[in-house]
Amino acid sequence: MARDLAQRATNGAARNGGGAPATLSDQIRNMQDQFQLAMPRGAEASQLVRDALTCVRQTPQLADCDPATVFGALMTCAQLGLRPGVLGHAWLLPFRNKGQLQAQLVVGYQGMVELAHRSGQIKSLIARTVYANDTFDVDYGLEDRLVHKPTMRGPKGEAIAYYAIAKFNSGGHAFYVMGHDEMLEYKDKNTRAKFGPWVDHFEQMAHKTCVRQLAKWMPKSTDMAVAVDADEKIRIDTSPDAITSGQYVNTPQIEAAPVEGQAGPDLSDAVEMVTDAQLKKMHAQLSEIGVTDDEGRHRELSQIVGRQIVSARDLSIDEASVVIEALTAATSEGGGQ
Repeated sequence: MARDLAQRATNGAARNGGGAPATLSDQIRNMQDQFQLAMPRGAEASQLVRDALTCVRQTPQLADCDPATVFGALMTCAQLGLRPGVLGHAWLLPFRNKGQLQAQLVVGYQGMVELAHRSGQIKSLIARTVYANDTFDVDYGLEDRLVHKPTMRGPKGEAIAYYAIAKFNSGGHAFYVMGHDEMLEYKDKNTRAKFGPWVDHFEQMAHKTCVRQLAKWMPKSTDMAVAVDADEKIRIDTSPDAITSGQYVNTPQIEAAPVEGQAGPDLSDAVEMVTDAQLKKMHAQLSEIGVTDDEGRHRELSQIVGRQIVSARDLSIDEASVVIEALTAATSEGGGQ
């Protein structure tokens, strides 16, 4: 059944067009019901479809890819509740594998962080770059100690290492460090592309790689495990219930397919996410107006920011400020009555 749903979408789109060749956008729209079957409770497939159509507009070469690989990548996004091309969650990128264009899913740093938090056992998770003039020390002893004091004056120097550190609700922590040369070796082992995220956004990919490696020592989460397994692979299975058994093509080393006259997609982590202080403030405000369950919180947040929210950590720092302002006004009005 690997391609059954994809074929159904193609046929349906062709029928809707009166026999005209179905565009990739048409086929994606026809997959909306199947995406909805795969999505987490409270998430809307219509949002995923809108995100996917934006990806196609921004990266036209996706339309030349094997459609099954585009649908497979989007189905993984649906199952994990990630938004392609939005908030640093994930991207769909065209790659050339043995002469054929195929769409590859690249899970972003923010997507990995989002999935890690869903386990409910992570207090914080962040990745950073270490520069030559920073004070940096790692002690893999009984206490596993890491000290990083970035230089605040003068040149930072070249990047010498990258690390990710997770703090657990239980009070423990774990971290993973990779030197710059080690990261270059990892990159060369996993891709020989002269175009794409490893070339255009090396630091962000390095941060994500540290999070991927750190996942081995973090609380187990099905979503996180699936993301690590599916990341930077090409999926052709489009079954909504194949959360842990998607089918992938063999891609030992694939080459990025540059879009002529077009810059690669922006994979930077420019979107600053909600802070722990903001989350605490919002929860307190929502409790004050009588909203104490997760479903109610997500409904209120969705109404305020105007998009579907399945986790408060989906919010950007600017969206969180809007929410806090709106809830402050609501509590003030309630107090004045």
